[in-house]
Amino acid sequence: MDRDSDLIKESDFGPIKVNAFGEKYLYGINRGSFEKVSARALLDSKFSESLFTPDSLSIIIGTDSGLLPQYLQQKELPKGSRYIFIEPATVLAQLKSYKLLEELDPKIACISLDSWAETIRDFKIQDYFYINAVKSVNAICAQEDNIHEYAELSWHITEVLTALHWEANLSLGSEIFIARQLDNLADNMLPAKLLEKAFQGKTVVLLAGGPSLEEALPWVRKYRSQLVVFSVSRISRQLLNANVEPDFIFSVDPHEVSFTVSKETLAFSNRPVFIYSYHTVPLLVSQWHGISLYLGPRVPWESALNQENINAPGPTVTNTALNVAHSFGFKRIILAGVDLCFTKEGYTHAKGSDEYIAGPRFNLTALQVETNGGVMASTGADFSSARDSIEAQANVITSAGCQIINPFSGAAKVRYVDFIPFADINLESDATDVTAAVKEKIADSESCDHYRQIVIDDLVRAQFQIKAIKELAKKALHINEHMYNAEGRIEDYKDKRDLDQIEKKLKRNHKYSEVVKLYGIRSFIKITRPFDDEEWSAEETKELGNVYYRAYLDGAAKLLMLIDSALERARSRQEESLDVPDFEKLFKQWGKDRSYARAKLWQQKHPNVSIPVDIVEEFNEFSQKSKSVLDEKNIARQARLAKDFSSLTQLKQRAALLFKHKKTEQLNDLLLGLSKHDFQDEAVPYHYLIKGYLAELEINFEVAINAYHQVIDCENSPLLEEALTRIAAISIETEDVDNACLALQCLSQITPIYLPFYAEILRLNGDTLAAIDAYNDYIAQFPEETITQLKLVSLYIENKTYSAAEIMLDHILTKNPGMEAAINIKNQLARIAENQS
Repeated sequence: MDRDSDLIKESDFGPIKVNAFGEKYLYGINRGSFEKVSARALLDSKFSESLFTPDSLSIIIGTDSGLLPQYLQQKELPKGSRYIFIEPATVLAQLKSYKLLEELDPKIACISLDSWAETIRDFKIQDYFYINAVKSVNAICAQEDNIHEYAELSWHITEVLTALHWEANLSLGSEIFIARQLDNLADNMLPAKLLEKAFQGKTVVLLAGGPSLEEALPWVRKYRSQLVVFSVSRISRQLLNANVEPDFIFSVDPHEVSFTVSKETLAFSNRPVFIYSYHTVPLLVSQWHGISLYLGPRVPWESALNQENINAPGPTVTNTALNVAHSFGFKRIILAGVDLCFTKEGYTHAKGSDEYIAGPRFNLTALQVETNGGVMASTGADFSSARDSIEAQANVITSAGCQIINPFSGAAKVRYVDFIPFADINLESDATDVTAAVKEKIADSESCDHYRQIVIDDLVRAQFQIKAIKELAKKALHINEHMYNAEGRIEDYKDKRDLDQIEKKLKRNHKYSEVVKLYGIRSFIKITRPFDDEEWSAEETKELGNVYYRAYLDGAAKLLMLIDSALERARSRQEESLDVPDFEKLFKQWGKDRSYARAKLWQQKHPNVSIPVDIVEEFNEFSQKSKSVLDEKNIARQARLAKDFSSLTQLKQRAALLFKHKKTEQLNDLLLGLSKHDFQDEAVPYHYLIKGYLAELEINFEVAINAYHQVIDCENSPLLEEALTRIAAISIETEDVDNACLALQCLSQITPIYLPFYAEILRLNGDTLAAIDAYNDYIAQFPEETITQLKLVSLYIENKTYSAAEIMLDHILTKNPGMEAAINIKNQLARIAENQS
């Protein structure tokens, strides 16, 4: 007897349950969710706000047995919105067989992963990404995941959507990039191109945040004098702890979390050179105390400020550092901490990082990659995408004669990157004086004061032009609002000519109007509304013009605020150069920017100037704030990461999936990761469950049963159902009827879905009356479940309780008059009655 297929059939997620409100659902999937409250009421409480945003695309894991798409249609779909429901293929097939996904609106798709690529293309996901209108939601069945199918599906879709969203933002040139560009403008003085080919023929080691960093640091320390060291900013904490100071530190991320994980960068001496993208988070840029070089353009419009420079290709800071290493002329680039996959335990980042402290990752998808050592390792969609981009980059760099090496067997294999262990890498014997090389190249750079005056002049010009665009947009908005009559027709074509003139002026001012459009691009994309196939009404045609000119108006207004702020900052930097500045202005700017370390920077640049007595206290306050920021632990972030990646619920789901697919090695890895979990007391039952799974896969049933009993014996064990299910399955296979009966009795008390199995084992054990009671209990709760009713009829006949069999058959045939199986049994009963008479 196959214990798994006989106990719980993977292809059968029934029975169909009809609740008191007449709503049908698959009980195996939704269990008791809709038993005491109607689907509409429950779904209303969960999704009434999140799923009804106009002009949005919702990706929903699970359909709640078809009740969630029906609920959406009953509520009326908001204009311009679409919905993609994703179900496991087996569940989708059963939902369709029960006709639970019938008559859905064309704006709703219910698919399996096989149709994902085609459906997101048809539903124009890219357009929704452009306006930040894609959301991922788990249906109630996916949140509960009673069938161990939804968790992996949800993890996979989350990673895929993250990667797609990043690509969409990159293709648009997100607003945050322009905002950061102007925030950093006053400090973007030295272009990285100044160091082009400055290190011809040298070797550089590029340190990133992967788990192999820990293994690399002793080697870097040993050969430090023979290496130029690049590092990404987020590993500064680990480098400080290892007493390794890099020569160049890289950062590209515009989001504030980048400062949170990189703030220890500010604890290095002033010897390293900070290389950053023009859109890097300003909290790092403005507080750096050494030489800094920017990448990319200075301003988002055509300007003499935009000198020829090295660009910062993505998607990661590692890509940027690789590009810079090649531009600087290095003949050999050694990668360390560039793993692009996870360790066996499930760690994604190096020891000492927030991600490592949060614990091993348990929500891994099935995505894997081959390592340099020839084994398969888990990876994520983001790492997989980064691997592809590094491969393309490495192809170009190595074609130009530069060698790229990754010394780690556990790192993902990447074409054009050579796997050479540290022991086989021969380094040049002579040291490189990085500081001297840098100073030589930047010696002839323009002065700070001269640069900042040019910046101010350029910003003032931009300010004037964008103010003019704002006024034109305001005027156009007024004309468009009043030129249509009640029927939606243009009454005075002079208004139309005036609008045409405004358009011509906007086009003539192309240099700045394009930036306004770029900054407000998401608003402009809404104008096309490619996701709305309905015809425009007259009122909507008018609104189209309003949206268009409002997008210009809003884009110009927001840009002007950024320019005003950039002007204040540039003037503040000018004030900083004075020996006797207006300290109140400086304090105001530093406080507004939260760049508290600039107080100390001012003192370092004016060592011979005494700070006035009346402001010494304020200076000290800035120093204290700066220290507090650096000392603050990222506890909240670590907790969020632990919740997202290392929850024991996710571990349970992953363990069940690995057991189902007989992945012994990965189960052992999961057990190893569990041993690193912060809350070992809570982890005890999970530890025993995985031990049981492993023993079962090794056909060591005695050890497995013992492990599952340990799960049950844990106080308030959250894994009772999992352990009892396995005990029942093993007992059935080994024909231990008594234990199987006991386990199924306990399971049927947890959820009625096990009652038919309990009834069957009772029948096999000769306890017919108890089996009849179990079947009746089940049928009382699932009156639509005809197959079980027929089994009960057979049991009545076997027990010679013919009258009860007759009553049940009449009940079945009343609802299903043509049911062949019931008619055959009816005829059988008739023959029995004849023989008895």
